Amino acid sequence: MQFSEWMQCVLSETTAALEGVQEGDAEKAVAMILSAPRVFVLGLGRSGLILRMFAMRLMQIGLRAYVVGDATTPAIGAGDLLIVLSGSGRTETVLLLARKAKDYGARVLAITGRSEAPLAQLADMRLVLPVSSPKAASPEGDRAAYSRLPLADAFEQAASICLICIGAMLAAQCGQDNAAMMQRHANLE
Repeated sequence: MQFSEWMQCVLSETTAALEGVQEGDAEKAVAMILSAPRVFVLGLGRSGLILRMFAMRLMQIGLRAYVVGDATTPAIGAGDLLIVLSGSGRTETVLLLARKAKDYGARVLAITGRSEAPLAQLADMRLVLPVSSPKAASPEGDRAAYSRLPLADAFEQAASICLICIGAMLAAQCGQDNAAMMQRHANLE
């Protein structure tokens, strides 16, 4: 396939996943984030990189956000929110840490590709991006129905755009325009 064909593939699969988000779920996620005193994000691999970008946006909006695993991340506690990104919703380390966060009284918002995944089931709220990828498919899933994109690219692109939209919704609700957010942008560059 040529570049333009791959571009159309990426756009169509990402759009399909985003259109599969249940009505009102993004608004519920925004409300959950705004009600938390602190937001922690957890993801492994490329999911973790996407959540690092989202944590940066939350900080620029003026919210307290931390990346799980960073040396400067404080202890999670009651009332805090843990946002977890996992296409499969079955990654053992992610499940272990999400359960631990709940044990400490935090709420869990799961963003995953499978509504029936263990992560989605243990979460207080789930935002499902329905994507057919090898990582998001159920073990008994139809392997022929997978995305044409490599591995979890379709999920990761949809998750990134979804979080950009949620960030824009949060900025608007918090009255933060670009000028206000630039005041919190890194200046040691």
